[in-house]
Amino acid sequence: MGRRWVVLAVLGGGLCAWPATASATVRFFHSPSGNIECQVSAHDRVGTAAYCQTFTPARSVTLGPGGKLKRCRGGKCLGNGPENATTLRYGHSVTVGPFRCTSRTRGMRCVLRSTRHGFELSRRGIRRV
Repeated sequence: MGRRWVVLAVLGGGLCAWPATASATVRFFHSPSGNIECQVSAHDRVGTAAYCQTFTPARSVTLGPGGKLKRCRGGKCLGNGPENATTLRYGHSVTVGPFRCTSRTRGMRCVLRSTRHGFELSRRGIRRV
């Protein structure tokens, strides 16, 4: 499928000049259905954020470390994840920096661990939680 990830522009406004710190973490994963892809990063050159997208319908959402959500609809909002992204099985979670994302049969839920507020993304839409 020769995919490349263009989320860098979404998360950090493009590549930045400063190097990632030794504690930088970036995780790429997708739902078992393959319709939802996510990139969650902490202290990386692209910033600290949880980003997820659905292909059908085309939409994306970014959760910043302060709890702010950025939503986008349409093909211009989508990137392609790496082919070796992890499948996050239903009921399982990934924790990166201040974020925890959980794969659920009804969608992907990503929240700030400190407040448990964030988003749930599914075919039905983006819901603030």
